Parts: sequence; C-alpha cells; structure tokens
Amino acid sequence: MANFIDSFNRGIQAADQARANKEEIYSVIDELSTQLAGASDGKLKIEVVEKTEVLNRFAMTANDLFSRKTYFAIVATNPLSASPRPEELARWRVAETGYPCHVILPDTEIYCEDKKALEKALSRLIATPAAGKILQSVMNQKSITDDED
Repeated sequence: MANFIDSFNRGIQAADQARANKEEIYSVIDELSTQLAGASDGKLKIEVVEKTEVLNRFAMTANDLFSRKTYFAIVATNPLSASPRPEELARWRVAETGYPCHVILPDTEIYCEDKKALEKALSRLIATPAAGKILQSVMNQKSITDDED
C-alpha cells in the first residue's frame, strides 16, 4: 500500500517553504520601495502589479479574451501625483515555490535563485539608463500640491 502520509507531509512542508520564500521576495521589493521613497521625498513607490497586454488590437472585441495576455511587472508609481500613472520598469515572474524569480528586461532575463541574487538584480535594474529615465519621469508627474501653488 502506498504511504500517502509522507507525500502529504512533504506537500505541507513545500507549501510552507514557498510561502516563506514569497514573503522574503516581496520584503526585498518592499525594501527597495522604502529606500527609493526616502531618496525621492516620497515620490517613488515600487510594486509588482498584474498587467494586460493586447496581442492583436485589430481582432479584439469586447469579449475576446484570446487577444489578451496577462503578465506581472515591476512598476514605479508616484503616490504624491494628482493622477498617478504607473510606469513599467521590468516584467516579473516568480515560481510557484517562490524561487527562482525572474526580472525580465528587454535585452536580458535575470534569474534569481535566492535573496542575494534578487537584491543584485533589482540593483542592476534601477541602475540602468532606461530605468533612470522612467524613475525621473515618475518623480516629475504633477503632484497634488502643485495645484495649490
């Protein structure tokens, strides 16, 4: 007779480890956001969001889900903006187990097998000229207080 209890216990342990990995991953992203908020006087917030990409604009109808693809992205937002417009810094993929996770840039995909690799990948991301341009643009969005001046 098969011993399903061992498999059950391994599944519970795997679920606990995946949860811990994802908490660690998102705490790194939260730390990045916190540091950039401090450096930008609160004008930057970094988060992971789900986005929808239209694959074929000409064939798409209101109910045509086949023409849409969802994906996750690391975005920058200005929480002080009168009308915040999130700007995509990179695409993002995380495994069911948490690690590996991937920071996907137009020219490369950075594979992160642990916290240290993720921190290095995010540092590399925000140091690129393209990300710098996006971050400046987000910080320069018209703020709520600009209307009062």
